[in-house]
Amino acid sequence: MKLQDRRAIVTGGGRGIGRAYVERFLDEGAQVAILDLDIERAEKTAAELADRGTVFALQTDIGDEESVDAGVAAVAERFGGLDIVVNNAAIFGDWKPRDDTFEYLKKITDVNLLGAWLVTRAAAPHLVKSPHGRVINQSSTNAYSYNYSGPTDEFPGLRSYSYAWTKYGTNGLTKYTAAQLGNWGVTVNAIAPGVIFTEALLNAVDEERANQLVASQPIKGKIQASDIAGAAAFLASDDAKFISGQVLLVDGGRFMPG
Repeated sequence: MKLQDRRAIVTGGGRGIGRAYVERFLDEGAQVAILDLDIERAEKTAAELADRGTVFALQTDIGDEESVDAGVAAVAERFGGLDIVVNNAAIFGDWKPRDDTFEYLKKITDVNLLGAWLVTRAAAPHLVKSPHGRVINQSSTNAYSYNYSGPTDEFPGLRSYSYAWTKYGTNGLTKYTAAQLGNWGVTVNAIAPGVIFTEALLNAVDEERANQLVASQPIKGKIQASDIAGAAAFLASDDAKFISGQVLLVDGGRFMPG
């Protein structure tokens, strides 16, 4: 029970890795609020996990400033404060990797990167009052995958790299906010999952490609969402109180950035 009585927000916690975070935090003794645009899925998740502890869902559009501010304020009032924020929500399972329009790039940036900033900004006044303030951002090993395998005979136009660049930006956001919030004892770290077999992954890539990526891992085996949740529980705990500004890759050793 490393997180006994800690008050946590998990964005996008209705499914996939987000749900695994909610499950693990409840098992560690935390109270959890799920902020999710898909309120039906989030409420279903909360109902299914109600026997594990205090959990509820609140519809929130992470890419909308007013929605985020209202959602975080409601949670802080209900819990009497905040200790942990997990910025997990992102466009991924319904990501359109070949849509390189500026409009789509802005849409993904609003949710994946600016959304994390909005939630952290709204939560920060509460986190700095907690002796256990933690922010955990969801990055991705896509941030380290620079190769473009498109056609070489004719220039197709500049790609937007929409998902990857928001996750690279998340790494930068993690370091900047860690430097500031550390003055109040709040740690800020990121987790960069590799190939995690969730519904979202199999919507984004086919299973054959996913298995090929797994085969390239030094440590073989399909990484599950629960494996990522263990890393989050550690970063949220007192065991990690002096770890901040770090990006923890959980990908079987596939990427090893210096």
